[in-house]
Amino acid sequence: MLMLLAVSIASILVISYVGYTSGKEVILDNIHGQITELRNSRARQVQSYFNYVKNHAITLAEDPTVIEAMKSFTDSFNQLENEEVTTSMTSEIWLFYEKYFIPRLQINVDGNPTISRYFPEDKISRYLQYYYLVKNPYDLENKKLLDMAKDGSEYSKIHQKFNSFFRSITKRFDYNNLFLVDSETGNIVYSVHKDTGFATSLKSGHYSNSGAADLFETLQNNRERGAFDVIDFRAFRPSYGQPVAFIGSPIFQKSNLIGILLLQLPVDEINRIMTGNFQWKKDGLGKTGETILVGSDYFMRSQSRFLVEKPEQYFKELEKQNISERTIERIKANNSPILLQKITTNSIKKALDGEEGLDILDDYRGVPSLVAYAPLKLADSLDWMILSKIYVSEAFEPIQIFGKRVLVTSAILVPIVTIFP
Repeated sequence: MLMLLAVSIASILVISYVGYTSGKEVILDNIHGQITELRNSRARQVQSYFNYVKNHAITLAEDPTVIEAMKSFTDSFNQLENEEVTTSMTSEIWLFYEKYFIPRLQINVDGNPTISRYFPEDKISRYLQYYYLVKNPYDLENKKLLDMAKDGSEYSKIHQKFNSFFRSITKRFDYNNLFLVDSETGNIVYSVHKDTGFATSLKSGHYSNSGAADLFETLQNNRERGAFDVIDFRAFRPSYGQPVAFIGSPIFQKSNLIGILLLQLPVDEINRIMTGNFQWKKDGLGKTGETILVGSDYFMRSQSRFLVEKPEQYFKELEKQNISERTIERIKANNSPILLQKITTNSIKKALDGEEGLDILDDYRGVPSLVAYAPLKLADSLDWMILSKIYVSEAFEPIQIFGKRVLVTSAILVPIVTIFP
């Protein structure tokens, strides 16, 4: 009887152990597969998006309407050299910078930016900014709605002819801005959204060291029809120092390079892809999972789930990580960690070295997480890293629940076998 009882109990324990081990492996494989596939899926979506905007930029640059607009804007822009810019006009531009531009720029840049550092020096720049910024009746976010300034210039007639066309492009395809740049002078002869960069030069103006200027120079030197390039997110002063990425393509009239088309990429579209339109739970990421992008400089290139869902807790954790108060203020002001939060975890370092894998590592909040990481190359000049992660405590919760059920079942069966041999 004792031998039979011992064999029965041993059998229950062995079966329970084998069942637990097998079940754990199945659940673990499912978790690993899910987190890895999500990383791969997001990577494909981001690559597809960049491929789409690449083809769209090249197609736009070859569009007859865009070519005509480039030539017309350049010619009419240069004609403004003979227009008068009075002292009164200059004073009003200065007041505009003082009231609207500098206060918003101070939020996103270090130090104390001064008006003289950004005030347009060129006569044509002042003329156009006076009529399309200062005298524009629309508010700051809607200056693009003005089709024709009341200055009687040929430029304004050209602007009225093409502005609605370009405005509809940025609206339909969700670009933040569109620039037409003179390939010789670097003058931004047209932009949909009117800001302090409008009518300035990317070659010699105050913004000649910006990402837009670097992209212009690259495409200007390329001089090849159908060329394309992209510049990574960088702080762009005309956008009040917020992170901006640009794509661009040269504009040719027959065999002559006449301009450069630049498109300002929307951060929102990349965030929508990476967050699954902010539906993390529906993507199987539970309460703590997310997928993020990180640049080769270790700074984030997409939104943080915890900033969206638990901002108070998120900022408390930043304070514990000794993130500067200034950086935290800028993240709060922009509601985004892009180019502000640095991630130097082991998973990012491995991805930067070209490795792809799945491991249990601390995430950027210092919490042990199951992380699927990989490099993400989007262009010759754009190397990012992508990772999907979920807290270990949540990822392995199904295994813990399964183990408890096996333990409870065994605990019930052993007394039953003992009492009723």
